[in-house]
This record gives sequence, structure tokens and C-alpha cells, in this order.
Amino acid sequence: MTTPTTARAKRIRAAAFDVGLAALLGVLTSGATVGADPDHSPGGPAFALIAVISGCLAVRRPWPEVALVGSMAGLFLYLYLGLPEGPVYLLPAVAVFFFAFARPLKTVLVVLAVLFAATTAFHTVVMDDIADLWVNASIALVWLGLAATGGRLLRESRNARARERTTEREAERERYRAEERIQMAREIHDVVGHSLAVVSMNAGVALHVLDKRPGAPPEVVENLQAIRDASTRALQDLRATLAPLRQGRQPELRPTGAITDLPALVDAVRTGGLDVEYTVSGDPGAVPTNIAATVYRVVQESLTNVIRHAEARRAEVRIDCGPHRIGILVEDDGRGGPIDPDRVGQGVTGMMERVVTGGGEFSAGPRPGGGFAVKADLPYTNHPG
Repeated sequence: MTTPTTARAKRIRAAAFDVGLAALLGVLTSGATVGADPDHSPGGPAFALIAVISGCLAVRRPWPEVALVGSMAGLFLYLYLGLPEGPVYLLPAVAVFFFAFARPLKTVLVVLAVLFAATTAFHTVVMDDIADLWVNASIALVWLGLAATGGRLLRESRNARARERTTEREAERERYRAEERIQMAREIHDVVGHSLAVVSMNAGVALHVLDKRPGAPPEVVENLQAIRDASTRALQDLRATLAPLRQGRQPELRPTGAITDLPALVDAVRTGGLDVEYTVSGDPGAVPTNIAATVYRVVQESLTNVIRHAEARRAEVRIDCGPHRIGILVEDDGRGGPIDPDRVGQGVTGMMERVVTGGGEFSAGPRPGGGFAVKADLPYTNHPG
């Protein structure tokens, strides 16, 4: 994590590096200028302008435009005064290099076009070298093009390394998430799976004991059978869901449950003592698999909440399969009242998320005449699957 102190230290080191680089380039250019023109020895003005131009490079990181304009203006003044040519061209080229590195490509191309025109016009008109127009243009094109190309190549290389590092970090995070999923799957399987297995086993033992004792109330046997069957199915679903996780793979998010499975769900709830009226209209077979799974889960969770929280004697489930939409209504005659998050938990939230994710509308709340109602409306196409 970068702290203000660390960031300040980085800025200071970067500024010191830029100043040092500018000074080094100034010294090298000044040294190379001595003897560059046998007929013209540099004097104080030449070294002073070289110092000014190289000084502009010290701000090339925070203000690349200032470094570029300052170095080019210094070069033009240097040439206008008739000072020795040659090594001094290096300094503005460095400014062009870093400008091309720091700014977007479109901006760089526009600025390069302006610099090309200005440089060619300066050498041709101001320096009175009209006869060599094409030579001047060619030299300016190569000089600016090489510097800018180098800057763009460095930028692309750095961006490629940054993308590679991002990919590596994402891969590392994915490995970490995979390890977490494996650990979570083990914990869930060990805790929940063991509990479901115990419930199923105890229900089976109780049924075995009652089988040897004639006269047991039929509703007790039916409830025990429902408990055994439900816990067995839940354990199988749990194992099927967790198997990919325990192997380090993503779980198969396949739809589970369908409208055709709702009668069995309703029968299991009736066995528990709740009077449930179930009606379905339209063509359930035309409902896509993923929408049908959402319908099943909404009805399942709604009836579970009725059993756990509503204190109801009766519930009604209505499914309306239209040509392009499916409506869900689950009502009860229980105590109603506002939703209590501490008692309902994540059930209502889960139903709402499923429906909204499918592009539908969802509502849950007390009925005007008493009891509680869950309503959902989901759109779909006529292509099942």
C-alpha cells in the first residue's frame, strides 16, 4: 500500500533523476560541441543555450509540453545565432521522445505535424535555405520520426508489461479463489452433509422401528418418509454441487427444479400438515429451463417461509404460463405483517435476486385481507432451453 510519505519519496527520487539526466545530457552535448565545427568554436552563448535547452528536459515528466516547446524554441534560437550545429539536435529529440511516450497517439501525431512544418519552415525561410526545401523536410521528418517512434515503442512495451503483470495478478487471485472454494466446499460438505446424512438416517431408523410396531399414526409415517426423502435429495444435490468445487473447478450452474416438479414439492408440504392448493394454467412445457428453475425456487422458498414463519393453515400456489410471461403467486392465511429480516433471513432476498436477474418483477408483503403474498412476473421467449 502506497502511503503519502512513500509517494512523496518517489516524487523526489523521480525529480532528482530527471534533473540528473538533464545535467548529464547538457554536459555531454557541450563536450561534443567542442570541435564539432573546425571553423567555428563554441563560445559562452552556445554553452548557455545548451544549458537552457537541457534544463527544459528536467521537467519532461510533469510537463512534457513545456520541455518540448522550450527545447525547440532554444534550438531555433541557437541556430538563428549561427552557433555550431550538430550535437545540440540531440536535446530536442529527447524532448520529442518523452512527449511521444507520455501523450496519446492522436495528440502526438498532431504535435509532430506542427513541429515538422515549423522546423521545415524555419530552416527554409528563416535560415534562407529555400534551395534545399526537400532536404530540410526530409531531415526534419527523419529526425522527428525516429525520436517519436522510439517514445511510442517504449510506451507500448511498458503497457504490454503492465498488462502481463495484471494478467499474472488476476491468475494469482483466481488461484486463491479456487483454494478458497475448495476449502469452503470441504467445510460445507463436512458440516451440512453430515447433518443431512444424520437426519436421513434417523428418519430411516424411526420408520424401521414403526414398521415393527403396528398401529402407528399414518401421518407420523408419512412425515418421517417425507423427512427421509427430502434430506436424501438435499444431500445428493449438495454433493453434486460441491463436487466441482472440491476438484478446484467452477460449479456447474445448471438449472435445478422445474414446473413439472412442483406437484411433488406441494405434496411434500401437504404431508407436513399444511393445506396447499396448487393450480397451473397455460403450457408449462413452453417455459425455458432457466425460467422454470426460477419458478420452482420461488415457490419452494415461499412455501418454506409459510411453514417456518407464517403460522398458516392454508396456502395457495398459482402459476400462469402465458405466451411470453409467467406469473407466480403464493398466498397464505397466516399472521401476515411486515417482513422480519431476523426471521426470514436471506430467503426473500434470494427470491428477489433470482427474479430480477431474469428480467422480472418481484414483490413480497402482507395481504390486505390478512396473510402474506409473494408475487413474481418473469418474461421469456418461446424457445425452451
